[in-house]
Amino acid sequence: MKTLVTFLLLAICLPQVAFSSPVSVASGPFNISFDINTTKALIYQPQYSNTRTGPGGQAIIFNGLEIKDRNAPDDAAKAQISINEYSNPISNSLEYKAEQTAKLFHLVDGSASIEYRTIDSNPGYVVTGVNEAGRIEYSSGYRIGNQTEVTIVGALPELTDILNTIHIERRSEPVMNETLKV
Repeated sequence: MKTLVTFLLLAICLPQVAFSSPVSVASGPFNISFDINTTKALIYQPQYSNTRTGPGGQAIIFNGLEIKDRNAPDDAAKAQISINEYSNPISNSLEYKAEQTAKLFHLVDGSASIEYRTIDSNPGYVVTGVNEAGRIEYSSGYRIGNQTEVTIVGALPELTDILNTIHIERRSEPVMNETLKV
């Protein structure tokens, strides 16, 4: 009888306790991992590798990840992680990039703040603004070495958790991109 009561209490209480687990998604040659500490129904969609030509004929290879809240209307709550690999060292400083981002936020949102901080064990920045709907928007960035730039943008409320826990590393072999639904 005591075992039955314990089992019934666990069956009632356990579904109410939410556990999150770290997320790890492959995008091209990179593994993107973070812990967003949520039980929301999120969709993790790797963005397919794309090569384009930048200023001065420099080749830029893009890989990324889009995160959407499945229950938010019109994709209002989403985030994008972009990994850009440049064929030459990146010439602009992080401070310049942060200031340019803040200027854009100021034009669009009316106000912006810049915080310089460590992201994925690298120096980085976070620009924060509030859009017309009152939603907090973020645009952040950091560099891995002198030829890889990571940007994280969006209005997903869990974006601060991503910034605190993100880790990107190059995989030994690229894998096929596929959508991960949690």
